Amino acid sequence: MKIAKVLINTSVKNLNKVYDYIVPTTLENEVELGKRVVVSFGKGRASEEAIVVKMEEKTDSELASLGYRLKEIIEVLDDISYIDEERLKLAKYISFLYFCNVYDALKLMLPPGTKSKSSSKSLQTKQNTLVKLTKTSEEIMEDIENESITSAKHIKLLTFLMYNDYVLINDIIDGLEISRQIITTVEKKGYITLEKVDQEPDFLSELHVERTEKKEPTPEQEYAIDKITEYVEAEEYKQCLLFGVTGSGKTEVYLQVIEKVLAKGKNAIVLVPEISLTYQTVNRFVSRFGNNIAILHSRMTVAKRKEEYKRIKSGKVNIVVGARSAIFAPLDNIGLVIIDEEHDGSYYSQTTPKYSTKEVAAYLCKQNNATLLLGSATPEITSYYKAQNGIAEIITMENRPGIAIMPSIELVNMKHDRVMGNVSNISLRLKEEIEKNIQNKEQTMIFLNRRGYLSYLRCNDCSYIFKCPNCDVAMTYHKTNNLLHCHYCSHVERNIKKCPICNGENISSTTIGTQRLEEELKEIFPSVSILRMDADTTITKDAHQKILDKFRNENINILIGTQMISKGHDIENVTLVGILGVDTMLGMEDYLSSERAFSNISQVSGRAGRASLPGRVLIQTNDPDNYILNAVVHNSYLEFYEKEIEYRKIFGYPPFIDIVLFEVVGRNFYNVKSEIERLYTILSSENSNTYKVFNPKAPFIQKINNKYRVNIIVKTNLNTNSYNKLYEKIKIFNKTKKNDINMIVTRNPIFIG
Repeated sequence: MKIAKVLINTSVKNLNKVYDYIVPTTLENEVELGKRVVVSFGKGRASEEAIVVKMEEKTDSELASLGYRLKEIIEVLDDISYIDEERLKLAKYISFLYFCNVYDALKLMLPPGTKSKSSSKSLQTKQNTLVKLTKTSEEIMEDIENESITSAKHIKLLTFLMYNDYVLINDIIDGLEISRQIITTVEKKGYITLEKVDQEPDFLSELHVERTEKKEPTPEQEYAIDKITEYVEAEEYKQCLLFGVTGSGKTEVYLQVIEKVLAKGKNAIVLVPEISLTYQTVNRFVSRFGNNIAILHSRMTVAKRKEEYKRIKSGKVNIVVGARSAIFAPLDNIGLVIIDEEHDGSYYSQTTPKYSTKEVAAYLCKQNNATLLLGSATPEITSYYKAQNGIAEIITMENRPGIAIMPSIELVNMKHDRVMGNVSNISLRLKEEIEKNIQNKEQTMIFLNRRGYLSYLRCNDCSYIFKCPNCDVAMTYHKTNNLLHCHYCSHVERNIKKCPICNGENISSTTIGTQRLEEELKEIFPSVSILRMDADTTITKDAHQKILDKFRNENINILIGTQMISKGHDIENVTLVGILGVDTMLGMEDYLSSERAFSNISQVSGRAGRASLPGRVLIQTNDPDNYILNAVVHNSYLEFYEKEIEYRKIFGYPPFIDIVLFEVVGRNFYNVKSEIERLYTILSSENSNTYKVFNPKAPFIQKINNKYRVNIIVKTNLNTNSYNKLYEKIKIFNKTKKNDINMIVTRNPIFIG
C-alpha cells in the first residue's frame, strides 16, 4: 500500500510535522513528492491543503499494527511537482533560519495557484476582467460635488478610473485595495461595466526588442568579466561584490559573464529589485538572449506564471530573470546567481517567511558550487564589511564608459532661501537650474519620497491631527479625489472641513507630497510638460513603462517621482536632478535609516549625466553639514561607510551582532500588553551569555489595521546554540499563548520601527 507523508498547510507551530495518508489506487499515478493534495484533517474532518514530502510502501499488517485507521488523500491539486529532495532541504533551512513552518517555506517554491482545481476557473476569470467607466469624468465629478456619491471608497475607485481607462479587476483589488464587493456595488449604480477579455497581454510580449551583440568592454569591465569568469570556471562556491558607480556598466558585465556560464552548459538566475522599475535592464537581457529567458513578475496572470514555471522546469530556458521570488524558480544546474542593486530593501521579504534573498541565494550557490555576484554602487554596509573581511571578492568599477562622467552635486541650504523670502518648496537655485534645462531642451528629474498632496491635516484650534481610525498614523490628503488616505490599511475618508473634536474650521496642512509638488511646479512653469511617477500613478499594468517611455520619447521637461525613479533608469537627456525632503529621511530613528538615506540619495543622483551631456544634482536641506550628505556630494561611498561602520560597532548592530525581533500582535491592547510581558519574562528567565534581551517597546506606529503591536529586541550571535535556546523559549510561549495573539519573529529585520 502506498503511503504519502504530508505537511499540512497551517500556521500552528506544533503542527510543523508530517502525517501519513493512504494513496487511493485511483490517484496512484498522480501523487508524488512535492505535489499539493487535499486531505481530511482534525476532529472536524475539515479539508486542508497539504504537500507530499515523502512516499513509502507499507504492508497491510504494518497498517494494522498502527492501532488506528489512516485516512485517504482526497484530491491532487498539481499536475507537475516543482519540489524535489534538494528543495525540501532548502525549505528546512529557511524554516530553521527564519523561525517559520516548513510549509511556509515550501510555498515559496510553488507557482501561484488556486486552492483547488474547481476554483481555478473563477480565479482566471478575475484575472481577465476589465473595469471600464460608463459615465464621463464631468458627470462623475458633478455627482461627487452634489453628493450623489458619498462613499469615500466609491469616490476613490471612480476618480482612479477617470485617469486610467484600461484596468484589470485584480489590479484594482490588489493595487487600490478595493474589495470585489465595492466594485460590484459601483457597477450596480451604473458607473462602471465589467468586460471579459480572452487573454491579458503581458508587457514583455510587447517589447519588440531586436537582438543585440555584446559591446566592446572598457578596461574596468574587461577586468571584472575575466575575474568573475575565473570563479565560474573553477566551479566552486564564490561570492563577488561588483562595486561600481552608477552608470559604470555593471549590466554589460552581467551579460557577458552569463554568456560564459551558458558556454559551460550551466544556467543562471538574475534578480532585479522590481521588474516594473527596471524595465530597461530586463529589456537588455531579452535583446541579448531572446527566448532563452523566463521572466517572472507579480503582474503576470496566474496562467502565464505557471507557463513560465513549466518552461523552466522542462529545461527550455537557461536564464531566469525576476524579482525576489525568482530565486525559488525550479532551475537546476545553476552556475551563477546575480543580485543587481543588492542594497535594495525589496530583497528582504516583509511577510512570512521573512527571509533574506541574499542568504537564500548563498545557500543555493553553495549547493551548486556556483558563483554569487552582488552588484551595487551603494552596497549594504553588511555586504561591504563581509567583503572586506574575506567572505567576498570586491571588484571595483570607478568610471562611467565613454565620455560620461559623474554629475556635480551641490547642497542647497534652505535656511538661506527663507532669509531671502522664498516660501516655496522649490529653492531659488533649483528654479534657476530648471529654467536653464528648459531653455536647453534638456530634461529634469525631481525626487520627493512622499506621495500624495499633503502629508497630513491638523486643527490649529485644538492641535488635533486627522488620523486613521484603524491605524496609529496620520492620513495623507490626495487632492485628485479630495480624499484622506491611510497608506497602511487603505482606509479612505472624504476631506474633512471641520475638526471632529472642537468643530473648528481652522485646519492647516503640513509637508507636501508629489501631487502638491506637481501643482507647484505647474504654477512656476505654466508652459512646461510634467509627469508624475509614484504609487498613485503606477497602479495599472505597464504604468511605469508607459510613464518612462513618454518622458523619454516625448522629451517631457520634468519627471517628479518617489524612490521608484531612482532604479535602473538610463535616460540620456536627463542632465538635472533635484532632491527634496532629505531632512525627513535623515531624521528617521531606525538603525538602517542612514544607510537607506545615503543609498536613495546617491542612486537618484546617479540618474543625471549618464551620456555625453554633463549632469548636475541639487540637494535641498536644512542640514548641510550632515556627514551623509557630504559623502554623497563627494561621490564617496567609503567616506560614508567608514563613519557608519564605526557607529554600528559602538552601538552593537549588524554586522557585529545579530538582532532577533519578537513582535506580539493582537486586536485587544490589554492582551497584547500581558502577552509581551509574559514573553519578556520567558526570554529573561535565565542568566545567559547567549543573548541580551531589551525591554518591550511600542514601535513608531503602534496600531495598524486595528491590530496593536509591541516589540522585544534580542541581540545575539546567531549560531546553533543561540537558535536552540530561542526555539525553547518560543515553544514555552506558544504553549499557553492566547488564541487572539500572534507572534512574529524576524531575523535581522530591515525595519524595527
